[in-house]
Amino acid sequence: MGPNRTMIDMDERDDVLGTREEWEEFYGTMEERYRPEVYLEGSNMLVSEDAELRDLKPYKGDPDEFYRDHLPKKIVDRPDINGWLAVVDGRGRVRSGYTGEEEKPMLHLVSHSVSPEYLGLLRKTDIPYLIAGEERVDLEKILKKLKEKLDVDTVLTSSGGKLSGALLRRGLLDEINIRFNPVIIGGFDTPTLFASPDLEEDEWPTFLKLIDTEVKDSGHIFVRYEVEDKKS
Repeated sequence: MGPNRTMIDMDERDDVLGTREEWEEFYGTMEERYRPEVYLEGSNMLVSEDAELRDLKPYKGDPDEFYRDHLPKKIVDRPDINGWLAVVDGRGRVRSGYTGEEEKPMLHLVSHSVSPEYLGLLRKTDIPYLIAGEERVDLEKILKKLKEKLDVDTVLTSSGGKLSGALLRRGLLDEINIRFNPVIIGGFDTPTLFASPDLEEDEWPTFLKLIDTEVKDSGHIFVRYEVEDKKS
């Protein structure tokens, strides 16, 4: 999996994080390198924590049926699909009804704690979803389902913060790509690259093995790491 990055909302100062052309080059490299079948984001990348959520109307149907994977054949069997845009949405916060891009349909990864009204919205708008986990999405199980039900081998995430931290703590990242920008921001509220829970007494940090480094004339540095299964 890769890459991982943190985007910081700096309004007109966003250009210090790189030009559009530089980011397009970076993502083009990631796509060419990994050929991902799923582009994975966390719900916070699409809906801010303080956003006012859309009210949902009751949707007629069997609620028990809602809490099963929903993969409509008219979406899944489309011959033009070239990957999936997936969001981990364990609380049912992404309610726009967005169905994805022309060749990359939207796919929601949800938990059993989401409301039947939310699942009814997804069904009504023909948005596929996979379900795993009680209070939150069980990432290990949901990734297995992606493989078993959609034949997914490679997942790429650009989601910084909580999702990246959760994937890291569970040992679900194979590679990490980081782009270092030649600026220092600081600040107590600045997002971190991996918002992981603190290490327990018996836990070790995640060890990385350098694969390659590229230094740009602009001062940007691209670093690629392999995540090692090493506890000492």
